[in-house]
Amino acid sequence: MKTIKMLRLKNISVGAAMFILILASCQKDNDILNSLDVQNVNSEAASSAYVNENSDISSGVIGSLTTAQYSGARMEGDIIPNPGDRDGRLKCATVTVNRTGTKDAPAGTITIDFGTTGSCADNHGVIRKGKIIITYSGRRWMPGSTFSIQFVDFYRNSNHIEGKESDTTKLSADSLHLKFVSWLVGGKITFGDGKTIERNHTLSKTWYRSSLPQNDEWHLEGNAYGKNKNGNVYTMEIQSALIHKVSCWVSNKVTIPVKGVKIITVTTASGVTNYKVDYGDGTCDNQVTVTINGKEKVITVKEDGN
Repeated sequence: MKTIKMLRLKNISVGAAMFILILASCQKDNDILNSLDVQNVNSEAASSAYVNENSDISSGVIGSLTTAQYSGARMEGDIIPNPGDRDGRLKCATVTVNRTGTKDAPAGTITIDFGTTGSCADNHGVIRKGKIIITYSGRRWMPGSTFSIQFVDFYRNSNHIEGKESDTTKLSADSLHLKFVSWLVGGKITFGDGKTIERNHTLSKTWYRSSLPQNDEWHLEGNAYGKNKNGNVYTMEIQSALIHKVSCWVSNKVTIPVKGVKIITVTTASGVTNYKVDYGDGTCDNQVTVTINGKEKVITVKEDGN
């Protein structure tokens, strides 16, 4: 009987020890990133994704216009029919072109209007309201042509997006692809919790266009800076080109890049923290691997930036 009791106690002790080891391991893993670290990465990644998604929407609209719609006779209020047939994110938006240039020197504005009621939902249930105003000048996609994107009372779900992005078309080494230099000034995302992140960027963007728009890709290089949700200054530097796949936006609700590496550096009163963010191998998901102080942890990028 004594032997049986001792065996039971021994088994309990072994089980307890294993539980403690597992718990300690989990706590150690959680200690790699605290809640502030996760928010620092999440808010930068989410704000970047929102800006780039709207850039893709705008570029797609410009590319979908016929020659007459883009560079025809001067006209106000030329409504583009059924924009949602090409891009499901526009299925309840109204797209209007005001042409102010000539055939040889095209210019004008394109207004993407999602309404003001907050009832314009795309195929994935993402609700947009407000306007995206595109101002363009020059022959479409020719070197030196420009377009700018400005947001007017624009919301993506509960996130208010502001700022002005200006893009200039550059020569590409491969004529099959389009290359742009992009500047974002005064970018600001106000999340649903009322906190904000400020963003400015200088990017080189290559648009890998396909015969099917849903197979397009964007490859981004460059840097960004601003203030994060806690008011701390951050910088972002792309180490390996960030790859956005439109197919991931269309089929999986994934707005972040699916491949590439960047470094986010956050400066606080207590010091400087560097986060290496790896977007993975091209799989359509919202997960990133974050490395800090030589230790890694996988996190999921959330829409609310937390």
